[in-house]
Amino acid sequence: MSDNQNSLKVPGSIPPDAEAQEFVRFWIANNTDHLSLKVGLAGDPAKEPAMWGFILADIAKQVTKVLREQDPEGPSSQTIMEQIVGGLYERLKHAPNLSGTVNKVES
Repeated sequence: MSDNQNSLKVPGSIPPDAEAQEFVRFWIANNTDHLSLKVGLAGDPAKEPAMWGFILADIAKQVTKVLREQDPEGPSSQTIMEQIVGGLYERLKHAPNLSGTVNKVES
């Protein structure tokens, strides 16, 4: 697989001189999850789970925003967020075992 195949671009809103961090890349190939994660940036292992919760919440908020922009007459932001949280809950409930691969990059 080429590095450019289906790769997303770095957001243009990040200034070139910013000390930006990439935390996660996520792919689905052959119906299996594949991830690269940067872990350890919270500085305290006890704070790491909450930091990832914040990241997941921020992703959900951004997905909600984009879906509303794509379909302003569609479901409300609240409804979209409820559907995202519902999907998260169902995935955790019905597929509790980890599958796929992860490339862990420690900071």
